[in-house]
Amino acid sequence: MGAGKTTISKKLAQQLGKNVLDMDEQLINRLGCSIAQYFSTAGEAAFRLQETNLLKEFLKKEGIIATGGGTILSKENQKLLKDHQVVYLKGKAEILIERIRQDQETIRPLALKNSDLELKKLLLERRKWYERLAKITIDTSKKSPEEITEEIIEQLENQGV
Repeated sequence: MGAGKTTISKKLAQQLGKNVLDMDEQLINRLGCSIAQYFSTAGEAAFRLQETNLLKEFLKKEGIIATGGGTILSKENQKLLKDHQVVYLKGKAEILIERIRQDQETIRPLALKNSDLELKKLLLERRKWYERLAKITIDTSKKSPEEITEEIIEQLENQGV
């Protein structure tokens, strides 16, 4: 949450001439409501199932996938992602929380019901999974989207991708 997945995926896709497959955007379209609304009516477990089904579908397509921040928590999703080029946009928890709280467009259900301390714990829990699966890790804390995109492309080239 708050790391810039949507922004960076769009810039990266444009630079590489690929499609963007934004999971949150597609889920909102399919569910017919915001993620926050779906969380409150169907619950997190139902949402995570929808998320896993979409991830399976997206992994069969060509493009840059912008996952939701919690996609990484599911063991099934971890297995699905382990053989793919996962890029972890890492940021200091305090900076990510500030971005989350200031974002009026994207309301995150877990941010609504959790204090800053609880959000920090959540982000740290997710961090360990991203660090295990990521082939590329970029610290986004003090970089512009252009700098982040450039660094990802450079690392992909260094890996021969």
